[in-house]
Amino acid sequence: AIAKEKKGDVPAKAAKVTPLTSAPPTLPLFFEKPAALDSARHAKAGLSSRATLAFARACNSVPLNAIEFIEAARCYPIVFSNETDPFPVAVFGWDKTNPFITGNEQWREDCYIPAYVRQYPFTLFEAPNSDKMYLCVDEAADSYIPEISDTDATKRALEFANAFYQHTRITRAFCDDLKKHNLLSPYDATMRVDGNEKHLKGFLMINETAFNAMSAEVFLEFRSKGWLPFIYLSFASAINWKRLMETSKLAA
Repeated sequence: AIAKEKKGDVPAKAAKVTPLTSAPPTLPLFFEKPAALDSARHAKAGLSSRATLAFARACNSVPLNAIEFIEAARCYPIVFSNETDPFPVAVFGWDKTNPFITGNEQWREDCYIPAYVRQYPFTLFEAPNSDKMYLCVDEAADSYIPEISDTDATKRALEFANAFYQHTRITRAFCDDLKKHNLLSPYDATMRVDGNEKHLKGFLMINETAFNAMSAEVFLEFRSKGWLPFIYLSFASAINWKRLMETSKLAA
């Protein structure tokens, strides 16, 4: 069940409070040893064909681009990180364990795999105060192999990371408008199991009341920018909180 966070609320004695997954301030989620691809250093590097998604097991959410909402809304609640610059995330569970990773360290076949997970161990990095972009690889990733030659894999990684980055820019513009018009509000989620409570805090959701109270001018602006489908899909994704409870209970 979703309940708006109220000042002064005190969790039950047996309650466990878990924030959304966050990475160290200087590193993207999952990354431990990112390095910009270098023609000399990574000339023979590549990825293992037997790579798994074990790296995504210890998380309960990942960033999500707005273009992914139509797929992600079928499987996960879509919320926004509670930060200075909010960004959409797909929520997987109440604990720091991803119940969508199966016993063989792959994603559940009936559920959408977010692009952020699929692009790992690569990411496109924008240098501060510069227009330069760098394709980085996490050299600590289990799938990373220093001595294997596969230029096609690097090319595909660059294309995927570039597309992801472009969609991220669109998503940030969407979030900027949500914040500008005060459409994001803090919420928390509660799951009850055998009389005990688990709380998930530290996120925002689009406030439906505030959205419905928007002026016609702002509504038309959102429509012209293509934001309305993203908003309605985020509302529709709330049905997945119930599904998430069932998935988390089964995985417990």
